[in-house]
Amino acid sequence: MELRPQFDQFLRDIRPSERHKEEWKMGSRTLRARLMADPDLSPLIVSSFLQGSVRRSTAVRPTGGKRSDVDVVIVTTIDHNAEKPAVAMKRFVPFLNQHYAGKWVQQDRSFGIELSYVDLDLVVTALPADASDREKLLAIYRSQAVETTASLEERSDWNLSKSWNPDSAVTAFMANDAMPEADWKPHPLMLPDRTVKDWGPTHPLAQIKWTADKNRACNGYYINVVRAMKWWRHEHVDSLPKYPKGYPLEHMIGYVLPDGIESVAEGVTLAFEGIRDQFRMYAQAKVVPFLPDHGVPTHDVLKRLDAADFVAFHTAASAAAGKARRALDSQDAAESGEIWQGLFGKCFPLPGPQGGDRARGFTSPAIAAQPKTNRFA
Repeated sequence: MELRPQFDQFLRDIRPSERHKEEWKMGSRTLRARLMADPDLSPLIVSSFLQGSVRRSTAVRPTGGKRSDVDVVIVTTIDHNAEKPAVAMKRFVPFLNQHYAGKWVQQDRSFGIELSYVDLDLVVTALPADASDREKLLAIYRSQAVETTASLEERSDWNLSKSWNPDSAVTAFMANDAMPEADWKPHPLMLPDRTVKDWGPTHPLAQIKWTADKNRACNGYYINVVRAMKWWRHEHVDSLPKYPKGYPLEHMIGYVLPDGIESVAEGVTLAFEGIRDQFRMYAQAKVVPFLPDHGVPTHDVLKRLDAADFVAFHTAASAAAGKARRALDSQDAAESGEIWQGLFGKCFPLPGPQGGDRARGFTSPAIAAQPKTNRFA
């Protein structure tokens, strides 16, 4: 059974709370405002926007005393052909010391900022150096569609459209003024990497756009399928390998999940089965598949996943696929609920005595109704 009421309650319990949302919005807005007010950095900054699971609405509620984690991308006009990554990142150190002294640390490709209520990742990027490419990109990255703090769940109509407005209820994805992919998709941002001491391409905007399109193609269920499966991973962390998790897991789900799903239960089942079936040959050969990034196709999303972890994960996902199929196909609400709860833990509520799915549409009675008395005879 799909157990829609139980899945609705389960998803309410595992998605970030309104307090979490306000915390990451407050933390990111403060950071962005301070950057734009900085006399040394603001002339270099074109735009800033949120990325990551928070922006794509695939994050689950933090547990174990952890804080929400949000990535803030800063788009600059730094010339990556002329300036070394270390020099570019050093520009931000005085700012961090002024506003976040003792709370920040330099990471390989970003700055981590730990506040009492939220963790921020400050990601410094540079526009492509070509002047003709920059002209189009400036308008795109300065648009409200890019700079909004609204997540895909809060605004399911989001699209990379010139007319998209966070204060408007108009469904911009139905408009004809979407920004042509040729103007932005072939032009990733450049990201400084301290480890390799060079700049490399990154395209968070393409990931956001792909997720929004996929969610609509899945009737709005895709992001919640991802959340449910991330929670499955959380519940079974002791028996699963450390990786894949986070975005690589999310990308795998999107890779195998077909469009047109009609419920979260169906989506979870098909995603587990897709991982089992589409990656079976790789697991048997003990080889990690190459999954191209949505924005930079030469990047392998699973590059850091070793073969042993991949095989162990595939084995666990295959077992979960069998359980999910039994839960979905079961016509007994109690049995179905117990199997789903076995996958997702106690956060998944069991149906009551009269629980289960209601039939869709009108169902003709098998026999004519019979009055219990002869009162109206």
